[in-house]
Amino acid sequence: MNAPVPALEGDPRLIRLSDDVYVFGTYPYSGLIVTDEGCVAVDGPMSPQNSVLWKEFIDSKGPLKYQVYCEHHSDHAVSAPLLEPEVLITSETTALGLDSDEAAREAMRTWGSYPDTAPEFIDAFKMRRPNLTYRGRMNFELGGKRFTLFEAPGHTMGSTVVHAIDDRVAFIADTGTTPAIQSGNPVSWLTTIALLETLDVDWYVQGHSDPLKREDLHYWRTKLLAALDQARADLANGVTPQEVAERGGVLSVVELLQKPFVGRGDMPPGLRQAAGTTLQEWGVDRMYEAIAAHPTDAPGAALGPGLREIV
Repeated sequence: MNAPVPALEGDPRLIRLSDDVYVFGTYPYSGLIVTDEGCVAVDGPMSPQNSVLWKEFIDSKGPLKYQVYCEHHSDHAVSAPLLEPEVLITSETTALGLDSDEAAREAMRTWGSYPDTAPEFIDAFKMRRPNLTYRGRMNFELGGKRFTLFEAPGHTMGSTVVHAIDDRVAFIADTGTTPAIQSGNPVSWLTTIALLETLDVDWYVQGHSDPLKREDLHYWRTKLLAALDQARADLANGVTPQEVAERGGVLSVVELLQKPFVGRGDMPPGLRQAAGTTLQEWGVDRMYEAIAAHPTDAPGAALGPGLREIV
């Protein structure tokens, strides 16, 4: 009798960054850090079928002690019912923004739908709520490895970065090259990226494309700054959000979607239309709001208050 094939064996979407750090390059990109006492997962797939694959892989490495939701957007925050972590962690801001059960189901039926997902699964789906939240920054250890979670506003106002200190990796979710600012602040995003550039890491794992090096992150910061400058000129010239979206968006969405990456094929079929219209208009609104305020009004990464430790 043939032995069962290990989950994700030979799958080109499985990226191994080190002996103990894995990335599943699906939608969104999902992270895993393996320790002697269990695993830490970062986000998880939106596709239920891919979540099942990812759970099989995680279980082959050890018990899933912690899962971190980096943001409240539906694509990042529906996998926990399938991955079944012992503890689900997120920031207080993200916890407050999580979908209701019905809102999550609606996302799965519309822009986030997958043809291989049974309607019965969606109808019965219930969100998993975090049983541990933090404000500002939180440190914990597992299996002798240190982790720092901190709020990093930008793409969303409650975004979390997971810094796996001893593995020299930062999981930054959509503060990477994500062409949408529908619920964040571009000035906060710029200051967050500047902070990320100071971390002593080898890799930055982002939410919707392949892992980055520091020079890639620096390039993205210059793109964001250029987009903010363009938005300032557009606002002065009376250009409407709809006109900017029709032009291609505030963050060159067409250019970024054309860039090859291993998770490209797992994007929900309905996402491209939403990303090219509604989300881009929201992004212009956020740009215009930021321009109307002084940059010092934008929230920055909260590093000090609310420090909590778990072991």
